[in-house]
Amino acid sequence: MDENKTMKKKLIIQSFAPLFLILAIKNLTWEMIPPVVKLAECLRKREWNVLLRIPFHAMFLTYVLEMICVVWVLYALVSIRSFMNLQTANFRSQGEKLAGVYKISDSGVTFFMTYVLPMVLDDVGTLRGFTVFVLLMVMLCALMWRTNLYYQNPVLTILGYDVVSFKFRDTQLRSFAQKECIGITRGKLGDESVIKRQYIADNVFLIYEDNVENADR
Repeated sequence: MDENKTMKKKLIIQSFAPLFLILAIKNLTWEMIPPVVKLAECLRKREWNVLLRIPFHAMFLTYVLEMICVVWVLYALVSIRSFMNLQTANFRSQGEKLAGVYKISDSGVTFFMTYVLPMVLDDVGTLRGFTVFVLLMVMLCALMWRTNLYYQNPVLTILGYDVVSFKFRDTQLRSFAQKECIGITRGKLGDESVIKRQYIADNVFLIYEDNVENADR
């Protein structure tokens, strides 16, 4: 069964969207506006030599961070729309039942407190602070990609999604038989619930109760 690597990447981007939104607000000041206006005016006059002086501006790294934050948050918003559209098609309904369903109620909070809040407290306006921030983000994204921690997505929690741990009682997926899996869902699911599913990656699924199958029971 093929992994949906595109959706996995988008969920990772979403996971850090609160961090970049907070950083954008934290570092945005009124003092940043006049230099931008002056730069726009110089470019309008085709004074291209001003571009050579930009890296030496005292707030250069802050501007770079702001641009990264804006792009990251915008991409996260687009990915949220993509994730919601994903829920209208491509589900597999094979009469599969769940067992050992357990709601992971604090996953979003844990992620926020562990990965987001400490990064917000760092000073990224200096070269050293900015470099450390970039290295940490690269390592965290690599960690997310190689594990299933992206299911601890605080954005999904805010949007009303639940995360549950479960096993398949009946499934045609041999590699997941009796294996603990993670389900991202809305609505109540319990033992013996018949579900429809979409595979994301690792052991993570997007699952919903299959109303048609449950109505026939």
